[in-house]
Parts: sequence; structure tokens; C-alpha cells
Amino acid sequence: MLKGNCTAVSSIAIALAVFGGSTCAALAGMVLNVKLPDRHLDDNSKDVVKLVMGLIATMSALVLSLLIASASTIYDRQNSELRAVSANILLLDQTLESYGPGAKAARDRLRDVVRQTHDRIWSREGVRPEDLNSVETRSAAKGDVE
Repeated sequence: MLKGNCTAVSSIAIALAVFGGSTCAALAGMVLNVKLPDRHLDDNSKDVVKLVMGLIATMSALVLSLLIASASTIYDRQNSELRAVSANILLLDQTLESYGPGAKAARDRLRDVVRQTHDRIWSREGVRPEDLNSVETRSAAKGDVE
């Protein structure tokens, strides 16, 4: 979540910056290839460049795999927390049901709160992260508990 004066950079802007940087590096390489002395273009120098490129590719693959593993772990944790909250809500509803008709108002209110919270977080437009920790969501949860 962004705070303060931070602004988000679009993925298109990032792609254009990477493309521009790669193009400039390629052009600089073509210019330097002509100006380099022959001793820098022998087989040993080319082998060193190949080894460094392999190292960079391996490190990039490692970083990407760690990023994917981290995202997967976060998703799994959120999924298990959502299942736990859902199970607790069902258990609360069943407990209120065991109290009989006197708890019907509380059960109806519980259903309304769960429905409102669900609609506030997951809308037809998709998940709205700004609603996950909104004042309305917290105040609705506090007001309904009391």
C-alpha cells in the first residue's frame, strides 16, 4: 500500500525503461566493439564474458524463483487464514443456532455483517486493497461485536 507522496509506476513505464536501457547498452556495445583493441577480443576474454553472463543468468533465475516461492507462501498463508475465519464464522453460527429462536436476531446480523464485509472486499470489479483495512470495515466489525 502506498503512503505519503509515493506514486505507482505502471508496468508499461517499467517495460519501456528496460527496453530503452537494453537498446542503449546494445548500441554502446557495438560502438565499443569497434574501438576495443584486438587483445580484448581474443578467446580468453570471450570465455570470461560467457562465464559472467552465465553467472548473471543463474543469479537472475535464483532471484525469480525466490520471488515466486515468497508469493506462493503468502498466498497459501492468506488462503489458510481465510479458511480459518470461515470455519470460525460457521462455528459461531452453529453455536448461536443451538441457543434457539432467541439468537435468531444475532444470527441474522452475523449473516448481514459477513455479506457486507464480503461485498466490501470482493466486488464485481475485483478485490479492492484499499477496502481491506478501511475505517468502515473496522468500525463495522467493532460495532457488530458490541
